Amino acid sequence: MSFFNRLFQKEKPKEIPAMPPWEEIVEMMYDKCLDAFTSEVLRVVYSIDKTMRYVVLRYEQGLYTYQLEAIYKLDEDEWRYALSHNDYALPAMWESLGCAVGKSLFDNEEELLKEMKEEPEYKKYFE
Repeated sequence: MSFFNRLFQKEKPKEIPAMPPWEEIVEMMYDKCLDAFTSEVLRVVYSIDKTMRYVVLRYEQGLYTYQLEAIYKLDEDEWRYALSHNDYALPAMWESLGCAVGKSLFDNEEELLKEMKEEPEYKKYFE
């Protein structure tokens, strides 16, 4: 009889860990998700509080662009769903701000960095 009990016994639901505090999430997200870019990542510049970043990319044609991203924290339901499908899920993700493709294309990295540093977001969060 114990064989049948074990056979038909329901699995206990997997316990979902609590959402980590914001400071831990920010540290956890440092240099994460950079492999999602199809172009070569040349440089990553983080804001003072590390919650935003500029990703500098180089295309195969030798052109450069950059993209501003911010950390998006999952809510409790999203966190439970992510963990139910993947034990190594992160409690946040990097989300592009502005247009998804990035900014203008540049011929060289110096021009790109000069324009990037003139953006209001850069002046507000990165200096």
